[in-house]
Amino acid sequence: MIQVTIFHDENRHVHAFEMSGHAEFDEPGKDLVCAGASAIGFGAVNAIYALLQIKPEIEQAGEGGYLKVTLPQDLDKEIDAKLQLIVQTMTAQFYTMVESYGQYIQISYEQ
Repeated sequence: MIQVTIFHDENRHVHAFEMSGHAEFDEPGKDLVCAGASAIGFGAVNAIYALLQIKPEIEQAGEGGYLKVTLPQDLDKEIDAKLQLIVQTMTAQFYTMVESYGQYIQISYEQ
């Protein structure tokens, strides 16, 4: 199962997100749930780079199955609002996947 964890403060301001595990929906190379989750996670990272010129801290594991993205905290208020919008969009996309494939992907929050 893929576990998506959103790290936030008491105001729901996101400062990091993490994806771990494998969906095991199908065999490697044909797993649509893994492919969709990867597209959402990496798409968010790419949007942060392309639209905001922000380079978050990224951790990945060797064979895939792990991505942690730590977002910068000392941003201009306007840029931070745009960053949070990208992360909220990513989260909404993950929830869309959970609706159809909840046995293969879950979302949780941590402070």
